[in-house]
Amino acid sequence: MVALPTGTADIILHGGKILTVDGDDSIQQAVAVRGNRLLAVGSDAEILPLAGPATRSLDLRGHTAIPGIVDIHAHLDREGLKSIYPSLEGLRSIIEIRGRIKELLVDKEPGEWVVTMPIGNPPNYADMPQSLAEGRFPNRHDLDQVAPDNPVYIKGIWTPWNVPPSVSVANTAALRLAGIDRNTESPDSSVTIEKDSDGEPTGVFIDTGRYPSVEFSLMRVVPRFTMDQRLDSLKESMRLYNSVGTTGTYEGHGVAPEVLQVYKAAWDAGNMTVRANLTVSPHWQSVEQAAQEMESWGHSFSGTGFGDQYLRVSGYFIQYGGNRYTAEARSSLLPYTGWAGFIQSYHSPDFFAETVRLAAENNLRVNTLVREPLEEVLDVFEAVDRNIPLKGRRWTLAHVLQTTERQLHRIRDMGLLVETIPLTELWLRGTPYLDNPDLADTAAAHRRYLEQGVDFSFGTDNKPYNPFATLWAAVARRERVTDQVLGPGQRLTRLEALRAFTIGGARFSFDEGRRGSLEPGKLADLAVLSGDLLDMPEEEIPRLESRLTMLGGRIVYQSEDF
Repeated sequence: MVALPTGTADIILHGGKILTVDGDDSIQQAVAVRGNRLLAVGSDAEILPLAGPATRSLDLRGHTAIPGIVDIHAHLDREGLKSIYPSLEGLRSIIEIRGRIKELLVDKEPGEWVVTMPIGNPPNYADMPQSLAEGRFPNRHDLDQVAPDNPVYIKGIWTPWNVPPSVSVANTAALRLAGIDRNTESPDSSVTIEKDSDGEPTGVFIDTGRYPSVEFSLMRVVPRFTMDQRLDSLKESMRLYNSVGTTGTYEGHGVAPEVLQVYKAAWDAGNMTVRANLTVSPHWQSVEQAAQEMESWGHSFSGTGFGDQYLRVSGYFIQYGGNRYTAEARSSLLPYTGWAGFIQSYHSPDFFAETVRLAAENNLRVNTLVREPLEEVLDVFEAVDRNIPLKGRRWTLAHVLQTTERQLHRIRDMGLLVETIPLTELWLRGTPYLDNPDLADTAAAHRRYLEQGVDFSFGTDNKPYNPFATLWAAVARRERVTDQVLGPGQRLTRLEALRAFTIGGARFSFDEGRRGSLEPGKLADLAVLSGDLLDMPEEEIPRLESRLTMLGGRIVYQSEDF
């Protein structure tokens, strides 16, 4: 044990199993907290004497405590929004869906909207519509039977929760308000307005875009999230993330101004219970506009960013490629961004290269998605690196999937940070690897990252927000339907996965010296778990939760049974 200068502790947690994630991965029994930092970590015999008359002592009764999780692709603002719309979870037929819509109409006046979450079960809404008794989605006629006088809209999935398509359904009243009839044409080949044999719209919209656009084009009449709803939802999101041990987030996919405004409001009110590091999502129409913006006010989030321990803004998310139609459609209602929370952009390779160069010249950190274009992005980054060394700037590569050994060397040599979403890539979307073990071995290849000295961490991508489902995916690497292990040589131990999700995540905010492990002098961010992460059956890991979560020594979540 190494203690800070003498004095008593404000809080002592003892009688537990403390996974410190220090340099030796030591396991201790107790921690002492003074102010917002850890005073000491050690055995009960060492820590309990630090108690004074005013010290609050909590007996962990053998529970496991870990450093607070740092989710580096969190989309934290989304979770609370899901409670705004009634859920259709557990409904297995169109008859049951109609019954639910009828229930929702009880308190509605004629003409009032009924808007629901998608058909299926969260967080992934998988296996629809084949899991419905009728084997199809409901149509406007099905909904009209119970709602002839109210516009009804069943949202399609936010496609990153699963995979395209996103299927949404409107009844006749909703179609009428949207001005959609037999003569309405689809705005893009990615959107299908389903029509019956007489050429009349059925109310079913099929959107195959990576990010759905129907509510930004055909159905823009559907009610939108208000700023008050976003603010209330952000508070609820933080509570939920705290309840599963998350104390920090990094939003590398970027946040739009409307979301940044909500975070600022929560920060102003002193309501932040998660340390949030936000990345700016820009809406540039030209390289000249990007250059002017960076010169005018980019300095406010250059380097490690601007803010305090609860809210920090740093760098840009810059899209490589994308879909031009989707970007234009989803930007048509700005500042509103819907589920995304970021501004969807289309950047040609040349535009990307120019804005990335400008960002480097202005010491602005760059984040980008590389699920497909990793090689092209690395070429651009290396061109910048030849003139402006990137090492130490911690530019980030999000949604990394397939990598070669050569690519990992390039990533390591430039000091880039790698973010993966193992639950999505291996469990949810792992089917392509079932009969291709070599390809599976290169997908989210965490063991190889460790061997090559590549810094990486995990994001939940808010599907689900519980980080232990994601941690489990990195440990088990099992595919959803077959339960087959994908790339067994790339599995991490539980401690290795925990390290990636704690101090590994803190690195994305330049904060590994202040948090991410339970060591004296660091911020007292920790979670007491509902089970023993190291010894519990592997299949139970995804259901782990927090019994008590601390942020800087302040209890921000405590379950009723603890």
